[in-house]
Amino acid sequence: MRIVPVLFPSDLGHSERGRWSTGGERGAPDLLLDVLEGEGVRFAPPVPVAVPEPEAPDEEDAPLKFDALIAQAVTALADAVEAINAEANFPLVLGGDAVTLMGHVLGHSRRHAGGIGLAVLSDAHLDLEAPGLPAWDDKAALRQDPERPRTGDAARMALSGALRLIPEAHALGRVMAGSSVRTNHTSVAGVRAPTTAQIRRHEKQLPLENWTMERIEFDGESAYRSVLTQHLSRGPIVLSVDVGGLDPDLMTAVRGPVPDGLDWSFLKRTLEQCLPHVDRILGLDICELDPTRDDAHQGALIRFAETVAPFLRKLGR
Repeated sequence: MRIVPVLFPSDLGHSERGRWSTGGERGAPDLLLDVLEGEGVRFAPPVPVAVPEPEAPDEEDAPLKFDALIAQAVTALADAVEAINAEANFPLVLGGDAVTLMGHVLGHSRRHAGGIGLAVLSDAHLDLEAPGLPAWDDKAALRQDPERPRTGDAARMALSGALRLIPEAHALGRVMAGSSVRTNHTSVAGVRAPTTAQIRRHEKQLPLENWTMERIEFDGESAYRSVLTQHLSRGPIVLSVDVGGLDPDLMTAVRGPVPDGLDWSFLKRTLEQCLPHVDRILGLDICELDPTRDDAHQGALIRFAETVAPFLRKLGR
């Protein structure tokens, strides 16, 4: 089995009141690949996936910003992942923003229509928003109205897309209707960002395992690992790492850092825990890395690569 890097430089999932909000996510996949190779990870030739750029801002109150463009990009990523699967190789999707997760799981779903699991090993947000009139800074609406997302950005709808919560009235919803991710085979670790009425409603509807930082600290890391082992043993399963789930004092190369978070050792131990189940792991995606926020010596990027490289080296043997 060869590890095939898929370079998906998406930053369409972030906007500022409808305007495409460019960031370092677009250059992150190539840079991360170079650093991982410097850590001794051997890869097959990378597969680039083109991501379109908007020609104009979207409407400020669009319920799902850049819907058609994101659906196009997600479909292209799914095509690349499906092709790698067909050759019995392991896709390592190095993405920009959290839209990466949707294309990754969609590609695997095409070959595993009976259902797949999803283990998000690190994420600060529970990305269960759905299209609706953005509330922006209306705190009352965010607390009380389950129909309204914060911004309408697709990056905060990644898990909703994987779990088919985006209505098919939207192009992205029609594309993600093909996802076969099972809710009761889904876990997320590291969540601590403020929640909203919409996210709370969706979480109540779904039997997924949400391991917030508070829950990990209260119940203990061993309890989380027990649930993760159960999910890994059921396979097939997709792994996902959003670097925003790491403590921003350690991982500085993130567009929107959220206080607190997971440390390097947690991520390293979690990846090591996945190795005995490698025959059931379909692929890994890494997203939300923004090298422009790193220090001059790329300290956070290098430490992140040092953390995940041992897992990848063992995987590629």
